[in-house]
Amino acid sequence: MNFSYDDISAYLNGEMNAVQQQAFEQQLQVDDELKKQLEEFRFLQTTIDKHQQAEQTLPELKKILTPLTQTHFRKAEQQKAGRVISMNRIVTGLALAASIALIFFLMIPGVSIDGYPVDDMSGAITRGNETELAKAAQLFNDEKYAEAVTAFQQLNRTNPDDATIMYYLGISLIKTQNDADALPLFEQLANGASVYKEDANFFAAISAYHLQQNDKAKLYATAVKKESRYYKFAKVMLKKVK
Repeated sequence: MNFSYDDISAYLNGEMNAVQQQAFEQQLQVDDELKKQLEEFRFLQTTIDKHQQAEQTLPELKKILTPLTQTHFRKAEQQKAGRVISMNRIVTGLALAASIALIFFLMIPGVSIDGYPVDDMSGAITRGNETELAKAAQLFNDEKYAEAVTAFQQLNRTNPDDATIMYYLGISLIKTQNDADALPLFEQLANGASVYKEDANFFAAISAYHLQQNDKAKLYATAVKKESRYYKFAKVMLKKVK
């Protein structure tokens, strides 16, 4: 049976009836391509959520930047009447303002190695969607991590190659201070080819850091790319494990 992206979306959002859901899950057991498409679609939903969350932080950053830049330009205007202000000085002033804003941003409570953001897992319980995976996702989203660990471990036993289950099981293990069990999961993901590969580098690093395996923490933290939202957390970690 062939399934479209509309079917995948319906499955993730709990819009299939019981018969459709059963047929879809049976196909998942034997169709690696469908598994991959499901994983990619779930990752796409998560990425969209990330951008929406990022947009919500912009007003707070503007509150910090606006008075700093206004103060700088006010001083520049006052000096303008007496002499010419060089572009270098203006750029330097703006850079200073941005640096101060960044310091303030990093001082916001929760910004530390363990203050990393974690997205909700898509596919949580909705009307008509009460699969074991949906129940596990709901536990994770409700931050009931100990219960989520049990739920994901059961799913992992029957779906040992499912990258999504491994990823959220790993995070739940970290949240319950079971880093020794989380580390091998993230190492497998970091060395694999799933959509979680890049984020797995950071979580492998933080698991190793908690276990005081500094060489391994450094190895995976170094692999976190600049464009990753976990990059600044990885940089802080690298300073601590030197």
